[in-house]
Amino acid sequence: MAFWIFKIAEQELYPDEPGAKYVYDNTHSVRVKQGDVFLYLDKTERYAFTAIGSVKRVTERKSTTSESVRTRSVRVVYTAQLGDVVWFNEPLSISPTTKQGRRNRAQLGITDVNLLGWSQSIPSLSESMFAAIVELVELRGFMPIANEEDFSVPDTWSKSKARPAMKKFTAAVINRSNGVCIVCGTGLEGVVDAAHLSPYATDVKNRANPANGVCLCKYCHRALDLRLIAINPAGELLVAPDMVDPVARFHFDRLTSDERRRLLKGVDPAFLTLTVEWYKEYMSNK
Repeated sequence: MAFWIFKIAEQELYPDEPGAKYVYDNTHSVRVKQGDVFLYLDKTERYAFTAIGSVKRVTERKSTTSESVRTRSVRVVYTAQLGDVVWFNEPLSISPTTKQGRRNRAQLGITDVNLLGWSQSIPSLSESMFAAIVELVELRGFMPIANEEDFSVPDTWSKSKARPAMKKFTAAVINRSNGVCIVCGTGLEGVVDAAHLSPYATDVKNRANPANGVCLCKYCHRALDLRLIAINPAGELLVAPDMVDPVARFHFDRLTSDERRRLLKGVDPAFLTLTVEWYKEYMSNK
């Protein structure tokens, strides 16, 4: 199974038929197959994700004369027949020109989509980035509510692959802090995670780098991913100024900066600084 971004754009050569089919030719260096999943990225009005779906089958035909006029390289035209398309209640903007788009980028850990290869006509997605985008759609409340009598969970939405290469990373990060969350100090077994600072979805080179990880409980891990908190290299915890939730304050006020700094041994300061930058970007666009 592969994960793709299908772009909706105004064009004359291969008019889009959103929800039905996606047409492209052999000049695209992609191999879309039956069973693959995709996210629609609408470029016609807002630079935003608008739907999720799967590829039912892919057919091919010879190009027509008008299709070949664009370039002599066009020989075959492919049509991905689509199905199981679910349209979001609202678009999830990732436009760098809007406040909400910048907020969503910050939460996904995206700085420049070109660095992710999204400038290509049909970009591919890592499974983790695909899952992160869908999770953010659900967090925003944009995912339609399923039929109450339908308790199925499609593989295209929930499948996760085992990550044996990450076992060493997880053990190193958790053991380095003696299994203690560096934000709130809990050491309850099964509650603490090895959390990435520079996101797993976007930083391929540092996915298994222990210097890119910190030990966090699931509560604090989620708060970090949502950019509600950040940790600077001095061990200071930055918390959203308007954070008044008593449970949250209980978590975030447990350790001093000195205690936290001692738990940061082995963590690369550059990755901590990234969390601060994304936190500030998120806060500036609230």
